[in-house]
Amino acid sequence: MRSLRTLSVLIALFTVSPALAEAPKAPEKSQSAEAEKPKCEHGVQKSLCTRCNPKLAAVFKAKGDWCAEHERPESQCSLCHPDLAKKGVK
Repeated sequence: MRSLRTLSVLIALFTVSPALAEAPKAPEKSQSAEAEKPKCEHGVQKSLCTRCNPKLAAVFKAKGDWCAEHERPESQCSLCHPDLAKKGVK
């Protein structure tokens, strides 16, 4: 009787385990943390957008992160860096 219970438990475990192995994985922390940060209409983190907050331009200029041609931080310039457009930066 005891071996029958053990056998039925083992069968149940082997039947359920493949379904658990195929369960979708949770997103990585970096992706979810990035998605949680609110973005402005320009596709940049709202608190770092110089077009929404022009006073921030001085900070980016002081760091040497400035595109004078397009009047925005180089790190946010999708015109100079088309790969940023793929991430939603306008």
